Amino acid sequence: MSGKPEKLITDDGLRLDGRRMDEIRPMKIEVGVLSRADGSCYLEWGRNKILVGVYGPREAHPRRMQRPDSAVIRYRYNMAAFSVEDRARPGHSRRSIEISKVSRDAFEPVIMSELYPKAAIDIFVEVLQADAGTRTAAINASSVALADAGIPMKGLVTSCAFGKVDGQVVLDLSKDEDNYGDADFPVALTQDGEITLVQMDGHLTQDEIKKGLELVKKGCSQIFALQQAALRTKFEFPEAEEAEELEEEEAVEAAEAEISEVAAKYAGTTEVEEAAEADEVISEEEEAEESEGEAEESDEVISEEEEAEESEEESEEEAEESEEESEEEAEESEEESEEETEESEAESEEEAEESEEESEEETEESEEESEEEAEESEEESEEEAEEESFEEEFEAETEEEAEEELEADEEEEEIPAEELEEEAEEEAEGPWKVVKDPLDPEAGNGGENDE
Repeated sequence: MSGKPEKLITDDGLRLDGRRMDEIRPMKIEVGVLSRADGSCYLEWGRNKILVGVYGPREAHPRRMQRPDSAVIRYRYNMAAFSVEDRARPGHSRRSIEISKVSRDAFEPVIMSELYPKAAIDIFVEVLQADAGTRTAAINASSVALADAGIPMKGLVTSCAFGKVDGQVVLDLSKDEDNYGDADFPVALTQDGEITLVQMDGHLTQDEIKKGLELVKKGCSQIFALQQAALRTKFEFPEAEEAEELEEEEAVEAAEAEISEVAAKYAGTTEVEEAAEADEVISEEEEAEESEGEAEESDEVISEEEEAEESEEESEEEAEESEEESEEEAEESEEESEEETEESEAESEEEAEESEEESEEETEESEEESEEEAEESEEESEEEAEEESFEEEFEAETEEEAEEELEADEEEEEIPAEELEEEAEEEAEGPWKVVKDPLDPEAGNGGENDE
């Protein structure tokens, strides 16, 4: 890689590649370079080389991406691994995803997607060689490829960038200017001058942005003229028809020149000779016309054969495309079915696990409840047994008390009978009363007392 140059703009006011501030790099556009695509374009802009293929409108897959009222526009920007000096990593990157998104947004206001509901329009961009300004070059090539595919659009989209280099605003940055400049400002415009893409990398003042937009309008007008010329060469003025017309004009002019020469050569002869010569000239003219007719017929036969071959090739290509599409659809349907089966299996497993967990929880709860009920029943039975034992004890005590009361009543009844007997005996003996010695309870009657 070369290092940073001392000056990006010379003292003469020219840039390193010899351009002035308001000039764009040379551009070359070819239309219809891919036979299997519905529309294609190859664009060279400076050292940039871009190849674009457009497919559609066709049914959008997977079906969940379909829109009921419009087509889905899918834009894929990709840089080949060999497109830059340092080998680029193949596959998607953050930069390619960003460029794909902003480029798709640049085409959405122009494409009449409402005419194709549930369909998809795919734009594939491959950068074969990169040299600054690849996103703007890709947008210009994609616009031509969409027109080649017959996609209804409100107009072509053109794109160009301006930037700031050595303090000056310049149009269409080169690689060194993009790497070592102060700012980069890509813009996309429609035919009506409507802006569909604006990005900025760096710092610019309002006056510099206004000046840069004027330069972009000038550059986009030049690019628009190149796009129209490329499309006209394919659809309006084919080169083969122009060549045939020129050949016919030259043949007519040559025949007229021969006739005039013969007439001048035999101007002094007799009428018979003149008539014979005239007949010879007429016969020669008729022979020339017949030969021209035969040549035209042979050309027509060749053209018919070529058309038949082209139609056969187109039918073969269409059959191959249909087979590829059917294979892609089958693969997508298989992937969708596999995803659905995986999802259903995962859901069934989750449901089974949930049901198992719920059943385990229910069994645990039921076991806990049964244990609690058993404990409660045991406690109740113990309480009832205690109550019954207490009642039995109480009944036994009450029975004992009743028996004691009965015994006490019986003893009370027996005591007065004995007392009555003693009183009767005392009355029979007389007024004397026998008194026991309080100090000697076992002693008998110690003496007699007076009245």
